[in-house]
Amino acid sequence: MSSKIAKITAKAPKPRSKEERKEDKADRQNDRELKDLLEGKVMIEKLHESQLSGKERHKYNTEKLKRLGMKVYKKEKMPANMYFASQRNREERAQKAIKDANDRGVLTASVKRELERAHLGRTSSEANKHKFKPKDRGPNAGPGKFKDGVLHISKSHIDRVGGSKSHSRVGKGSKSRKSRR
Repeated sequence: MSSKIAKITAKAPKPRSKEERKEDKADRQNDRELKDLLEGKVMIEKLHESQLSGKERHKYNTEKLKRLGMKVYKKEKMPANMYFASQRNREERAQKAIKDANDRGVLTASVKRELERAHLGRTSSEANKHKFKPKDRGPNAGPGKFKDGVLHISKSHIDRVGGSKSHSRVGKGSKSRKSRR
């Protein structure tokens, strides 16, 4: 319930006629039927999609996105030497534009970023992020060497990890004991 005075003193809405109530009831029924149809269509699409193999499923999803209005860009294929030459030319144009902006005195970090994005499609910081990705070394990621199905770890590393600070010879017997006899 509202605490606004205007709503309390407002006139009650007019009672709806039989025709309007009948029309609302028909609209609600149509909405329910439409919802059921859409749910059925979604279930059929999911079933159809689950039966497709990887390449066919990818093609089906791409076609569906095209029908919804998305532009699908196909990556151009070209020989490697042509690709690297065009990439080098793009970088040269970007550097030239940056130098020109610097000469005019309008070069800031944001202008540089904008020029790189316009010429290269990315910024230099974005390029550096992808250049030095640490590789997943798999089971050899830890210390030691994996050889013949056995992990060999040095004693010094075990001592470092185990927290053993003393390097005493426990269990080997001490020299002072032998000398007492």
